[in-house]
Amino acid sequence: MNIEMIADKIMELKRIEAIAKEERAMLEEQLAKEISDRVEGTASLTAGAYKVTVTSKLTRTLDYPAYQAIEADIPEGVRCVKLEPKLDLKKLRAMDAVRPGFSAAFITTKPARPSVKVELVEA
Repeated sequence: MNIEMIADKIMELKRIEAIAKEERAMLEEQLAKEISDRVEGTASLTAGAYKVTVTSKLTRTLDYPAYQAIEADIPEGVRCVKLEPKLDLKKLRAMDAVRPGFSAAFITTKPARPSVKVELVEA
């Protein structure tokens, strides 16, 4: 197969995948409504050969400046915000440029799956 044929096949599969994903999402939503009305938590049901588990979650977003304003009023043992180290990739690259290999002492690097983008170009 040449590149155009492969790209054509990828585009067709992406179209089929999008339709299947949309249909699956609709069916999952229907199934979830049949099994559970919980806002948060897990419910299970066995139907014939299938065990269906519905896990409902709430998305919570932190308003950090608002939290900081009242943090002193929250007892130490129940403070619900934790700060975790996060890698600054721009600074890591700069550091590696200055000190090649230095970051290998504390960074594990492995290849990720390559990203492939295929677009239809209008002629």
